[in-house]
Amino acid sequence: MVFFRKFCFIGFCLILLIPTLILAGEERESCQLCGMWIDQYQRTGCELVYNDGKTEHTCGVACMLRIVQEKGVNSFRSIHVKDWNKGATVDAQNAWYSIGSQLIPDMLPNFIAFADRKDAEAFAAEKGGVVLGFVGAMDTISPRGQTQPFRIRQAVTPGQGSLGLGVAYAYMLKDSVKVGTDGQNPESFINNNPAQPRAPKKMEVQTQSLIANYGITDRLAMQMNLPYYERSMDTLVRQGNQVNTVNARDDGIGDLAGEVRYNLWRSDFYDKFFTLLAGITLPTGDFDSTRAFNAALKTDLISTAPGMQQGAGTPTYLGGLLYSHKWESFWFHGQAVYRVSPKNSNDYKFGDEYQGGLAVHYTPHYDIMLGVEMDASRAMKNEDRGIEIGNTGGTRANLAFVFDWRFLNAFGGNLNLRGSVGLPVYEDLNSQDFVNAGGRTYTQTQLGEGFFASLVINFNTRFGQY
Repeated sequence: MVFFRKFCFIGFCLILLIPTLILAGEERESCQLCGMWIDQYQRTGCELVYNDGKTEHTCGVACMLRIVQEKGVNSFRSIHVKDWNKGATVDAQNAWYSIGSQLIPDMLPNFIAFADRKDAEAFAAEKGGVVLGFVGAMDTISPRGQTQPFRIRQAVTPGQGSLGLGVAYAYMLKDSVKVGTDGQNPESFINNNPAQPRAPKKMEVQTQSLIANYGITDRLAMQMNLPYYERSMDTLVRQGNQVNTVNARDDGIGDLAGEVRYNLWRSDFYDKFFTLLAGITLPTGDFDSTRAFNAALKTDLISTAPGMQQGAGTPTYLGGLLYSHKWESFWFHGQAVYRVSPKNSNDYKFGDEYQGGLAVHYTPHYDIMLGVEMDASRAMKNEDRGIEIGNTGGTRANLAFVFDWRFLNAFGGNLNLRGSVGLPVYEDLNSQDFVNAGGRTYTQTQLGEGFFASLVINFNTRFGQY
């Protein structure tokens, strides 16, 4: 397990060393906006010459339009694009543009330039989409062709050959006893009920993850996520007339998660997307099958708390629908997902779960995204040998504030620093009452409230296809 943590650290350092490797190597021109290699996009590359004579190149029309949108068309002495059919250089303001076709030659949205309108219309008739002039293209462009939520998924699928690699760190704290929607201080909860033998006090989870994304086709994308968890839980235990804190820790690899997204429909202007989601987790994380006698239920049950388990002990499956919508400089994302958790080989089943979420992202600049995200879930109770575990499952809703900063172009792509911080805004968690031998009632509960935060460094690039 120590190896995995070192591996995450090495991966993090390698991503940070990419700029040094570039400076040490031979010079190679990259797109001024997204960082992709210009020599891989000879068919779509654009040239911008400023009034002072400075020249910049972009991988394609979308990146060129974003620079012109920021600087203003009057800032340039000339702007040239490549004719898709003939490869000839064309004045960008006199060219015609296809958008919404089956092809994604560079960035989103998929503008393709033509010198003649009839050629653009013939291309659109064959490959789909609509035809715009320069002014129409400028009216359509926005600072970003997509944004990536934290708490939910997006419906936008990148082009074929798009690659993303990332390392992530996340922290979560839960420190309040929840009985339904009522949150209580753990010490007050146990001290106010002498019959209460124990109560959860605090849970902390630190997560380091390796993440990879790849565009298999222009409509099909996949993601893999391998987490490493450091879990710690404090429990208040009544021992005679005293209440003591007992700590449990467990570190280890979690379940490997894989997801695929297939874009069912997208608008010609690449501003609306409707996508199918499917996913699976593989049981690479440890499920502690140790059992202990439960006096209340008079049977042996799994003794490790669900929140301290590193894995489910069996594959789990999810499916859902995703929707993304761009309006001017805003992106809106929504999801509806259902996760199925089968019974594992120890006859234990984590509760199935409904998940939903909404995200609103604002992109004032192509390097910056600021957003608010809200996700909600409804989990069924866990089962152990067919017995429902009363203090599992329930409803949670979280609110998070997020950002994404593209801080460097390097190695034929770009590096992004992404972050989020949030907290639960609504919780209705299941609990279960029991009566002890003395006829007094005590309650098995869950932990809630607290907060969560995360930081991610991503490297994104694309291997030229045309």
